[in-house]
Amino acid sequence: MKLTQNETREKIVEALRNATEPMTLAEIAEAIGKEKIGSGTTNPMVTAGVIRKAGTKKVAKTTYVEVTTYAIGEEATEEAKA
Repeated sequence: MKLTQNETREKIVEALRNATEPMTLAEIAEAIGKEKIGSGTTNPMVTAGVIRKAGTKKVAKTTYVEVTTYAIGEEATEEAKA
């Protein structure tokens, strides 16, 4: 899959390279100065192999929910492959 690299995607890659652990979409958005990042931005990046789904993590909302985390490098966990 050919992926059009734009400024937002370049910033996402940079944020993940600088991260010490996988990040949620909300964490990525905060790191790159955006109000929101959607899976419509990251899913093509995953398909193209630019980033990977690293697993899930529980985050506080009204109740705790599991959200997907993203990272660069290392193979995806078994949980993320499902």
